[in-house]
Amino acid sequence: MSINIEIVKVQVPMATSDPRALALVYAKGRQRMSQQKLDARTEKAMAGGYKAFFKAQYSNGVWLIGERVMDQNR
Repeated sequence: MSINIEIVKVQVPMATSDPRALALVYAKGRQRMSQQKLDARTEKAMAGGYKAFFKAQYSNGVWLIGERVMDQNR
């Protein structure tokens, strides 16, 4: 069984302080777009920024977000 790891862009809303606000997560070309709550590890890796790129795997309608990678030109 192969695991398909992709690079995804994670964006959090800029204009809210609502801790329940969902992040937008998607692969290149806006494929498999998902709105989801981020775990504490991902939030920490975002370092207070509004967007970042991560390795991730898509499963059951959500992205399983892994390690942060360099920003992508897209």
